[in-house]
Amino acid sequence: RDKNAAAQTQRSQHQQHNVVPMPLVTGEALANPYVVRRDDFRRLPRWPNDGIEQERKKNRESGQDSTCLGRIETDDPDTIAMTELLGGYPSKLPLSEIEPEGGTEAEPIGFIRSLPFMFQKTAAKEQSNLPIAKSHLIEAYKRKHADVRRILKEINCEKCVYKGSCDESRFPDFRTIIVPLFQKNLASDKNVELLFGKVSHVRHILLEFGAQLADPPPENSPAGKVLSQFLYVPEVKATPAPKSCAECGHVSDEDCSKCSACKTVAYCSADCQRKHWPIHKPDCLRAQGKGVSEKVAAKAQRKVEEKAALERSHKSKECEQVKKQFEDDFTAYASEGPGEHWAHDCSGKRLRIHVPTVYADQMIGNIAKIFLQLREEQIVSLGMFPDGIDPDKYGFRGTELKDPRTDARILVLFERLFADEGRGGGVGLHIDGVFVVENVVGGAARWKLVPEPKASYTREDNRLHKMVKYLELAKRKAKSVPEVI
Repeated sequence: RDKNAAAQTQRSQHQQHNVVPMPLVTGEALANPYVVRRDDFRRLPRWPNDGIEQERKKNRESGQDSTCLGRIETDDPDTIAMTELLGGYPSKLPLSEIEPEGGTEAEPIGFIRSLPFMFQKTAAKEQSNLPIAKSHLIEAYKRKHADVRRILKEINCEKCVYKGSCDESRFPDFRTIIVPLFQKNLASDKNVELLFGKVSHVRHILLEFGAQLADPPPENSPAGKVLSQFLYVPEVKATPAPKSCAECGHVSDEDCSKCSACKTVAYCSADCQRKHWPIHKPDCLRAQGKGVSEKVAAKAQRKVEEKAALERSHKSKECEQVKKQFEDDFTAYASEGPGEHWAHDCSGKRLRIHVPTVYADQMIGNIAKIFLQLREEQIVSLGMFPDGIDPDKYGFRGTELKDPRTDARILVLFERLFADEGRGGGVGLHIDGVFVVENVVGGAARWKLVPEPKASYTREDNRLHKMVKYLELAKRKAKSVPEVI
């Protein structure tokens, strides 16, 4: 009888305030413009000066510049639609000819179909302002804004926002609020503005998790595990961020206790509280409605600067330790005897370790600089593979090298290898291939694999000697390529 009475009271309150409890829904049943698959470019939400508009403007102003998107002759309606949307098209093949492999079930999202989504998300991230969104929600909650509190109660987030309003360091992750808003069909522009001030402040989160709810990732995948942390569960209250020590940063609800005077910060020990007191004192006094003298404020500022200098010193020492570790690893790599070393990639495939240590990316750049006078331009992660490089044969990670005398480019693609049959920590890299530009056609570079010079290896050559010989051959074959190409 008590349960029925409570349910009846809750229904009457919702009717009184015109808030109707919504059933928990997922996928296509979610009635929100942001709940759209990444590859469904026709239905992407739009707003003034969004990423798609910026890309269209760039393509209009760039003319025939090879850095802009081009156009192709085709009857494929999807390709035509994307060309009209972006003012250009990013491939030489129509969408109908580059559909992702794997059939119709569990089909992976194609990179090109998702390109408009990426433009939108990048622009939304640039236009976001999470600090203002947080301040707006805290202020609205403190003012006891009725609609804001009703929405938070509907998604079981009232308690965690209350905790965040008392101690901003405990303000919940925005996803804790936004994902349940979607699931309860409460993520309208009006509600988002009530909570966060403007939709633009949190639009990048709306885009990212709207896409995940429209096409949920596998539960056991990294993305699926992250999403599961924020899903709405009836009768389960969302939790605030755990307490953290204002002095040392230790995170623990059990170990940290709030300042008894202001209740706005927490400490893991009396020692940390004593050390932090000169810095905290002005804020503590203000939180209690008391005045702060110039002497107290000046001392706090001085202590803040001293603490920042100490943190910079610690960071510098850490960098020195990393540098020394790298030098030790490089020395061991250079002085090792001939032999082969093997490990597994993340899928469990057994491959030869060409470059050891967790600093293997840096190792390639340093080898190229020390022995061949090449410069490391960047670490790359390929979305679309350049012409001439088969994505089915080679890894998408790599290092781009440049000969500063000739502007010739070399691309080294690799796979990361791990201990314990791919389940442990990183142990090095397997070089998939070294590529140079073969020719330039239509303003685009076509790359060519440089065969590994195994015939030039001797019995005395260790892994470093072989790597130098491989890069040396690539340097000889690399052609000068203009920066724009």
